[in-house]
Amino acid sequence: MDPTPFEVFCAYYLGLDREFRYRFFHLNAMAEHFGVDPLRLKALMDEWHLAPEDTRHVDYNLARAHATAQEIAATGRRGDVEAFARRTWEEFLQARERYEPRRDFENVDYDHILPGSGKDPGDPGD
Repeated sequence: MDPTPFEVFCAYYLGLDREFRYRFFHLNAMAEHFGVDPLRLKALMDEWHLAPEDTRHVDYNLARAHATAQEIAATGRRGDVEAFARRTWEEFLQARERYEPRRDFENVDYDHILPGSGKDPGDPGD
């Protein structure tokens, strides 16, 4: 049986399996986890607009969501992880409604997005 869009989002972008445990997924590992052919999974991601080629044009910080999912999963409380995943999915869907193919949000520095909040050029980073 094919995974749901939510399950694919959780696995690929948050690093969460069906039990909301953290693990690293790439396309082939995710396909194996869901018991589907990698080409089928890629086709589903394309159909659902969840492929990286699409999500890079959505103004949503998936890297931060992934890191937060890792942090919450480390506490071992499945309910907290699932609640975070569902909230993140809903937020992402809302952001995806404003999909902008002419803009690439992949390299946005969300920590310094407001005018005047840029890093000091001599700052080595976080």
